[in-house]
Amino acid sequence: MMGNRFVKECAVFVYVLFEVIGLSSFSEFYADNGIGNQQTLVIDHHNRRKQAELQAEILQLLGLHQRPNVMKHGFDYSAPKFMISLYNSLQTEDGESITDEVEFNSKVNLTLGKAVEHINGTDVIRSFVNYADRIPHLRHDKDATFYFDTSDVSTSELVMGAEFRLYKEGKKSKDSSVLVELFRITQGRDPEDKALEPEANVTVPWDYEGWINFNVTRAVYLWTYLPYMNLGLYMKVTVIGKDKRVIDPGKVGIVGHKGSDDKQAFLVGFFKMARSDINIRHRRSADQSDNSTPNEADNNYYWGRQSYTMDYRRSACQRHTLYVSFSKLGWQDWIIAPEGYPAFYCGGECTFPLGAHMNATNHAIVQTLVHLTKPYAVPKPCCAPTKLSAIQVLYFDEKSNVVLRRYKNMKVKACGCH
Repeated sequence: MMGNRFVKECAVFVYVLFEVIGLSSFSEFYADNGIGNQQTLVIDHHNRRKQAELQAEILQLLGLHQRPNVMKHGFDYSAPKFMISLYNSLQTEDGESITDEVEFNSKVNLTLGKAVEHINGTDVIRSFVNYADRIPHLRHDKDATFYFDTSDVSTSELVMGAEFRLYKEGKKSKDSSVLVELFRITQGRDPEDKALEPEANVTVPWDYEGWINFNVTRAVYLWTYLPYMNLGLYMKVTVIGKDKRVIDPGKVGIVGHKGSDDKQAFLVGFFKMARSDINIRHRRSADQSDNSTPNEADNNYYWGRQSYTMDYRRSACQRHTLYVSFSKLGWQDWIIAPEGYPAFYCGGECTFPLGAHMNATNHAIVQTLVHLTKPYAVPKPCCAPTKLSAIQVLYFDEKSNVVLRRYKNMKVKACGCH
């Protein structure tokens, strides 16, 4: 059963990728030519309607409803820099994505401040930039108010944790420490009508320099499921002492909206997918149905060497090279990293005798024996992935927020007969 599911998922994914590559008049990527070398694959140009349908298919596979319409972005801002650093920490020395889930979670937790406890099972990490200067009821007090648009978080993403990050520069003072309090604005769009709910607080030395982290998991949870409750955050800084006076955040060194780009406040949310988006497939309409037979579909592609097909069919079940280039898809403006990834695919015959290198299941061995006696009644076993691994993709969403998402079952690690 697991093998059949892998076959279906990989077949759909590879087919869609092959089709979408045809979005330019002659696009290309690389696959095995059957003799251990890479061969350029050329794909015919399709009509615009077909292109749009196929592009929507692959975006759906990536868990996106539409292609992000992004503008030019700077990587010097605090949020993108943090996310790029996080992405790099989740790569091996060879530049490949960490595939082990335990190691992935361990690396993610190393980036957390002490505000949020250990997080397990994170699939999506989102950064959110501060939009307080665009919100009318927050504009009057930009350096003490913050607004993060969480509307792009889907209902299938479960909130695992969230951190709000402020940067504080060191200052000299006769006072020793300050209390930085964070409140969730619950009502009132006018300053005099504002109602506040305590969210988090941190005590820091006056001369401290670095990032201050606040646990805002509760706020992000509310904003995700009840968007109308998102009226922003309010910060209050109080000097710890006899008078307990409230001071302007800038006086204690907290960087405001006019400060350095790489020290601007931002929010990071950690989410777990409630279900795999790979398996969420919408029913095609009648005019979207693919009426071509497998042979007709195969004729849409041609290889540099005619002998490749024969060599391929003679070969035993094994893993073959397939490299997917996001830049060839024309998505380099919103996908930050990677430029592409080796997806691989399984191909070849599952014929008797099934060698140990074919990773055949017991059922496949029995099916092969029955096929020998009744070749027309029982088909041969199929060559399919026996092990798949995940990749991480870093990209901009519609709100110019940077998202790091872990996509499971995207890369073939091993093949076998099922």
